[in-house]
Amino acid sequence: MTTTLDTVRRNATLCEACGIKPKYVDPSGTQHSYCGRSCARTGVGKAASECLLRGCSNPGTAFNGFCSVDHAKKGSALSPPSASPGPKAQLQTHNHNVAGHTKPKAPPDVVHLAEVPSSATVWREFVREWNSKWLSQEGSALVEKLYEISYPTSISDAQDKYLQGSQATGQTHVLRTFHASQCMCDMGTKGPALCKWNSCGICNVVGSAFRRVAFGIPYNIGRQGKGLYSSRNPASADTFATSCLSSPFRIMIACDVVLPQHLDKSTSVVAGDRVVVRVSDAIIPRFVVMYTKQT
Repeated sequence: MTTTLDTVRRNATLCEACGIKPKYVDPSGTQHSYCGRSCARTGVGKAASECLLRGCSNPGTAFNGFCSVDHAKKGSALSPPSASPGPKAQLQTHNHNVAGHTKPKAPPDVVHLAEVPSSATVWREFVREWNSKWLSQEGSALVEKLYEISYPTSISDAQDKYLQGSQATGQTHVLRTFHASQCMCDMGTKGPALCKWNSCGICNVVGSAFRRVAFGIPYNIGRQGKGLYSSRNPASADTFATSCLSSPFRIMIACDVVLPQHLDKSTSVVAGDRVVVRVSDAIIPRFVVMYTKQT
């Protein structure tokens, strides 16, 4: 029998924004307040909700609407959350400009790029991660612009299903990796938009969520055979970046890769800095990064 305390403890591990996905735990073992950057971004400029216990005005509702386990136990009976929300129950990403106003939501059936302002928490966290992972003897790289990627339900549901399936077989690791390819368009110079060039590796990957790469083929071919290749070090991925002459930027895609506890070369390979997966749902484009190299 599930008790109120069991429900509270379980909800304490859920994202404080959407309340559906578990909180992100980074490689160091630190548990964050949100399941990912999209949910973390929804908290920018948003006042925290108050505890549901009568007479308590403390912020925070991570414990099934209450600010703490103690207050949750004192509160009224708690109804357990829905075990499997439908596809349309997913939290929509809100994109905020510098003034904090919410921009219109993208249509639910298209890939949406939203520019992240340099004043946002998401920007600061990403740049910090970028700087710590860029390892090169040839100098550093400066993030000039950052576009956050949001996918329609048909794609995000497939990605979530893959993650849940991997978690069901054992401990799952989610790595931040970087993918670069030839960018045939002037990405970043005319706003967040994808081109229609069949040869553009960046726009093909972002628009299809790795279901196709440059020239519309379903995979790359490298030392590990057919697969979808990315690197943990963005400086390593940069060796594959090619930009058109009309753009002042180099372009790269920041991804999240789902790896099972026990690697099988038929599905995933980690070879030094390089990470290769065979299934598109195992690698999720999160950001388009426009950057310049500093020497």
